[in-house]
Amino acid sequence: MSSTGIAGLEVLEEKIIKAAKLIERLSEEKKSLEETNKVLKEKIESLYIKHEEMAEKLEIFNKDKQKEKDFDKTREEIGNKIEEMLGKLEELDL
Repeated sequence: MSSTGIAGLEVLEEKIIKAAKLIERLSEEKKSLEETNKVLKEKIESLYIKHEEMAEKLEIFNKDKQKEKDFDKTREEIGNKIEEMLGKLEELDL
């Protein structure tokens, strides 16, 4: 075999080695990206669950707030009735 043939084989060998290293590096990057993707999916799922929990708590809070408003309105109405009755009692001069 001529020296050009051997040199050509050496160049081919270098290219094959470089390609193998590139494939190995890309494979490692792929594994790393898959792991990162898995972690991110878990975080998204966790955030989704937390969002659902917070939405439920907000709904309960809003219901409680409405009950409080209704209670305040009822208390105000009772206070007004009492003042009205006291005013009528004063008119009677008892």
